[in-house]
Amino acid sequence: MDTKGVTLIYAIAALVLLAGVSAAIHSQYATTLGTMLEDNRADLATYAAYSGLNYARSQNDAALATLHTAGSTDFSMTNGVSFRLNVGVKDTGAGTYPVTVLGMANPGTSYVSNALMTANITPASSGGTNNSSGKNVNTAKNIKVAGYVEGDVLSETLSIQGGSTIAGSITTTSPTATLTISGGVKVGGTGEFVCSNANITVSGGSDVVNGDLYAQGDVLIDGGATINGNIYAKGSVTINGGSKVWGNIHSLSTVNFMNGSMGTASTKQYIYAADTVTVTGGSTIYVDIHSQANIDLQNITIYGNMYAKSGVTETQWNTHLYGNIYTNPTAPTPPVACATYTPPTAPTFTATTPITINSQKTFTAGNYYYTTFSTAWTDICFDVSAGDINIFVSGDASSNATIYVKTSTNGNCFNNSNKMDSIDETFYTSAAKIFLYTGGKFTLGGGVDWFGTVLASGSIYPAGGSSIIGSLHSINGTVNPDGSWYEIKYVESNYLSNH
Repeated sequence: MDTKGVTLIYAIAALVLLAGVSAAIHSQYATTLGTMLEDNRADLATYAAYSGLNYARSQNDAALATLHTAGSTDFSMTNGVSFRLNVGVKDTGAGTYPVTVLGMANPGTSYVSNALMTANITPASSGGTNNSSGKNVNTAKNIKVAGYVEGDVLSETLSIQGGSTIAGSITTTSPTATLTISGGVKVGGTGEFVCSNANITVSGGSDVVNGDLYAQGDVLIDGGATINGNIYAKGSVTINGGSKVWGNIHSLSTVNFMNGSMGTASTKQYIYAADTVTVTGGSTIYVDIHSQANIDLQNITIYGNMYAKSGVTETQWNTHLYGNIYTNPTAPTPPVACATYTPPTAPTFTATTPITINSQKTFTAGNYYYTTFSTAWTDICFDVSAGDINIFVSGDASSNATIYVKTSTNGNCFNNSNKMDSIDETFYTSAAKIFLYTGGKFTLGGGVDWFGTVLASGSIYPAGGSSIIGSLHSINGTVNPDGSWYEIKYVESNYLSNH
């Protein structure tokens, strides 16, 4: 065989090989591109589902009831995405609606992608605000929490002593005072929230907030704090000090992710901002970022897609982006407004005599009127077997008494089974039947317990070691234990519910 023939055979073989490599490259490229498009559609569907949940959270009770009656309802959004909202029957005990949202990207096409999410939604107030859920254990212009609170707290300003727990929601109505949660404080649970008409600061390694944060100002999460919910801020959001955010971030301003954790390899999270998003800190996060301006990545490893109208800046030193860059960001969801504080109305009555209780005394169903109310270190029985007990005091009220509660017409009240020792008493629901109003201040002695609701025109002073079942409300003053620790469990008042 001559050399020309051999050369021709090699040339044909090379062409065949090149064609095979080209086909493999095309196949790999097509597969990669298909995966990218599929991921993008899945992300859009997820955003749509989150938008549906946020929409449901902004609805009041009447609106959610209407949506329940309407059945599955479709809502169209931009970028070819939509969500289908279904609101279930209200759980009257919990006060929540079960909500299911199906987020859809490219519906009606062969490229459709879906994301399903569910949540139990607490209705917002009629004004579109984030109301406390009706478990307001403490209300006043100013409240200091020191110890354990089982219920919601609503006040103009709030201070929380380090190590305290509020197993409910927090609402502060001041437009200027920062709500600060620090020093090993734990707040909330499933369906609870923190709402401030000003700034919110959460700082401290053992500080845990379960539920969403709503701020009409800025939000700072620092010192290793943990947020197990979403953050919605009218101002900027800053994450620093190795803090952990296990929800999404929405800011109508800038987001500064300085140092912390967001997302996992199996669960991606999201940042939405109306302005610049800066991400740094040397950590690894799993986050999609949406900015209506630009995104600045510095010294960060990030797994996620970037959506920015003005582009993405990557400082190359130790910065690694594993995702794609787009120019169609989703706008952030604004925070809902907090509930307003309206103190209960003081009752009108006439009282002519004081009472000082120096020995065992039993109160039975009925109304009682005194100019002042005080006790020695003695025993009081609240016998609610025949109905409610309402005590009206025009002046100050104080107690050093041991409380007994009688719920049955049989037996002696003053026995150990009826004695109140903690907030875990089996007869705790009967606290709804006991109400005390004082036109002055209300004071408990050290280690003294109280059973029922207290409404005071002036300030309320729980004492160290006190257990309270009921609720505390000050019209013009504060709820202040002066640094002493106490525990309180919310029970709704029959009197306040009807007046």
